[in-house]
Order: sequence, then structure tokens, then C-alpha cells
Amino acid sequence: MGSEDTKGYQPWWAIDKAAWRERFSPYYKLVGVTEGRTAPLKPWSDKDVEEFIRSEPLYGPQLKLVRQGAQVATVGALAGGLTSAGVAMRYSKNYVGALLAFVGGSAVGWAVGEEGANYALGLYKFDCLEANLKFLDWWQAKTEG
Repeated sequence: MGSEDTKGYQPWWAIDKAAWRERFSPYYKLVGVTEGRTAPLKPWSDKDVEEFIRSEPLYGPQLKLVRQGAQVATVGALAGGLTSAGVAMRYSKNYVGALLAFVGGSAVGWAVGEEGANYALGLYKFDCLEANLKFLDWWQAKTEG
């Protein structure tokens, strides 16, 4: 009985907090960006992003690829949504069904576009979240300093 009784009952999710932090590391990385900030960051433009891409030798090209991947995924979502909504309208003539088909087709199109961009642009070779976080750190330092 010994040491377990002195600690008391702990639920299974409270036993190893380090493992949970590792499992949900994107959440903790994003919380680190907003932690201690009283006001949100000022908005940035495409010109500011281009300046970061030129000034940062490692994370700049990565951020450029991440942005290209997001554009590919957006086009995939739009194409998937419009195609599935068009097919639904042609065969069912139901507006609610076409709307649901648009939403579902957009989700599938986004996923397919994102995976295609992941392989075509080599986004799997680096941490995309890290590139975005480096940009946010750079932008915070530029606007506050």
C-alpha cells in the first residue's frame, strides 16, 4: 500500500503531464505566442511577409512554401465544394442538399489539396507550425521594438 496511498487517487490523465504536453505540443506552442500579451498583434500585410521571407534565411523559404500550400488547399476546397454542389443540384434539385454537398466537398477538397501540397512542395520535411511561429515572433519584435 505504501506510497500510492500518500499521493491519493489521481485520474489517468493527470499522471504524466509531460507526455500530455508532448502529445498536444502545437497547443502549447500557440499558447506560448499569446501568453503574457495584453493586446493582439497589429495586422500584417503580404509586403511584411515578403520582407520576413527575404530577411530570414531558414524560416523565410519555409513560410513561403507554407503559404503556397495554403493557397493550393484553398483552391482544392473551392473546386471540391463547387463540383459536389453542382452534381447535387443537377441530380436532386435540392438546395439544402447542394449546400451540404458544398460543405462536404469543400472539406474533402481541402484535405486532398493539403496532402497534395504537402508532398508536391515538401512540407512534410519541416515543421510548418514552427515557421509560422518564427514569423509571429519576428513580427512582434518588429512592431514592439
